[in-house]
Amino acid sequence: MSLVSLPELLDHAGKNRYAVGYFESWDIYSLEATIAAAEASKSPVIIGIGGLSSNHEWLQSGGIELYGAACRALADRAKVPVATLFNEADSFAEAAGGLGAGFNSVMMHTQGWDQDKLIADTAALVAAAHAVNVAVEGEIGALAEIKDGVLDVAGASYTTPEAAELFVRETKVDCLAVAVGNVHFVTGGHVPTVQVDLIKEIGNTVDVPLVLHGGSGTPDDQTRQAVEAGITKVNVGTKLKHVFGQALVAELGRPVEDPNLVFGSRFEGDANSRAGVALRKEIQRLMDVFGSTGQAGR
Repeated sequence: MSLVSLPELLDHAGKNRYAVGYFESWDIYSLEATIAAAEASKSPVIIGIGGLSSNHEWLQSGGIELYGAACRALADRAKVPVATLFNEADSFAEAAGGLGAGFNSVMMHTQGWDQDKLIADTAALVAAAHAVNVAVEGEIGALAEIKDGVLDVAGASYTTPEAAELFVRETKVDCLAVAVGNVHFVTGGHVPTVQVDLIKEIGNTVDVPLVLHGGSGTPDDQTRQAVEAGITKVNVGTKLKHVFGQALVAELGRPVEDPNLVFGSRFEGDANSRAGVALRKEIQRLMDVFGSTGQAGR
């Protein structure tokens, strides 16, 4: 099975009425936990890293290539279908750095861009990416986000069917992330309200798969409704770091007799591996919510 194109994964999801999870990673442990969860759940999966919560100087000075190589190596040996994604690059140049680096899909974080730049840069990225068999996810509309524990709606805007149709037609993106009440960076407290009818309207207007960012804060029942309405990819990142971080803090509270065994060993007592178990369980739970469990090989 191993590496599969993002359009192929999402086409299967759409035809079988489920969503594939993009579970954003930040190190080798989290990448391995994601693959382990997918194999245990017999689920297709999307692995990768994101620019929205990364140091761009580090990414552009070699981080993209390092992560891309790791993602590709893990995808190649996986027992389930895997796509690899460089998510939310901050510019055309940074996204282009993901081409040929082990990622078979890329995306730019374009919220706040004026429409001319948005369409021009996305269309240019699509042309460059498709030339090397890499897919492109685009976005139209802007998500609200949690900042310092408070909902910030400055600049947020819903995706309209008209804007989605124009954007897809002009750019030829392979899938489209939409703003339908979903919120970035939710760790607790705020409960978004996803507009299911708007998802249906957009889906009836464009002919590409639809993507829901902000999966960390979207309640399970709303996520299921969004998938039923036509979402075929759900992004989760913040929640995963929270789960892993909480488990790691608990692990670090234990006495450390031999640091060689506790840090980076992959033995049973390795703190990161033990925290990865909690991460794997949460990812498997989310795969159940998305409906992707058992879909590998179907």
